[in-house]
Amino acid sequence: MASEAAARASTWRRIYPFEIAAVVVVASAVIFLRAQGLRIDWHTVGYTIPPMLPITGKALLAGIPLVLLYRALSRQSLRGYLREVASFSWLQLWARLWISYMAITYAYFWLKVSVPLVHWRVFDPEAWRLDTLLHFGVSPSVFMVNLLAGTPLLGWLDVWYGLWLKTVFYSIAFFSAFPDPVLRRRLMMSSALIWGLGAWIYTAFPVLGPIYAHREQWAVVQGQMPIAEGTQAMLAENYARVVAGRDGTLRAFNPTRGVAAMPSLHVGVLWLLMLFARRYARPLFLPFALATAATFVGALATGWHYAIDIYVGIALAQFCYWLACRLEVEPEAEDAGTVVAAGGSAPPSSL
Repeated sequence: MASEAAARASTWRRIYPFEIAAVVVVASAVIFLRAQGLRIDWHTVGYTIPPMLPITGKALLAGIPLVLLYRALSRQSLRGYLREVASFSWLQLWARLWISYMAITYAYFWLKVSVPLVHWRVFDPEAWRLDTLLHFGVSPSVFMVNLLAGTPLLGWLDVWYGLWLKTVFYSIAFFSAFPDPVLRRRLMMSSALIWGLGAWIYTAFPVLGPIYAHREQWAVVQGQMPIAEGTQAMLAENYARVVAGRDGTLRAFNPTRGVAAMPSLHVGVLWLLMLFARRYARPLFLPFALATAATFVGALATGWHYAIDIYVGIALAQFCYWLACRLEVEPEAEDAGTVVAAGGSAPPSSL
């Protein structure tokens, strides 16, 4: 009993790399924004976190029945999984994942919505020219819009793109509910990296997106994507309120409605989840690959992103996955570090 209690205490005291990453993401965002003269304080925490806590908590808990369904379909043990979910180690890691997600979401929202206040220039003209240059003189956005105009596929892509947030929410919940603690820590680490680095790229290279910079190119499909058009109008209104605050008087706005296109985390996050499916849930690799491809096409057709945004988003996701797999190590790799520290030799890495 004493040894079990000691093991639990040791588990609680241990700080994982994903938690360090979450602290760095939040601290860097707060320090930077306060240095820019923005009032980022406990009021912003109170405005952002409490409404999201029950939503994200329920979403993460939904991962348990999703994993049970997956294991039942793949003929894996359900009883063993339920025992694991009821264990102290699984529950304490789940709570730490939840806290980390909240912290990163807070930093991401406030950094993204503040972009027009800390970097007034936008790089849409450069993004448009680069897109055209990379694709042999043809804008992928214009090509995709004219290719799909008047077809049912445009409406389907509009609906699918509108489901992106729920798809990502429950996909993250699914992987967060796995019994493998290393997978769960890697997922959180890669999430901290992609959302954190993504927000900093937004800040360094502000790009609004082709639908805002070249709206006339979407006249041919006006009214064919009502979900995207409604959301784009809502974000444009919020963006205008933030821009109006450049005079020092920031009026009512919604911090969850920032506008930024470079990189495309719509595609990047799905690419990241596809990589986790390939390694940990192989039967789901193809569905995630198809979802990523549909989001790629939808990002161009709706005008949310330039193609270059998508390429950068994919590269960022690949980097975050690679780094997470090296920072959140397998148990045998952790043991090997102890052996090496004691003067022994380590077994080869499994990564």
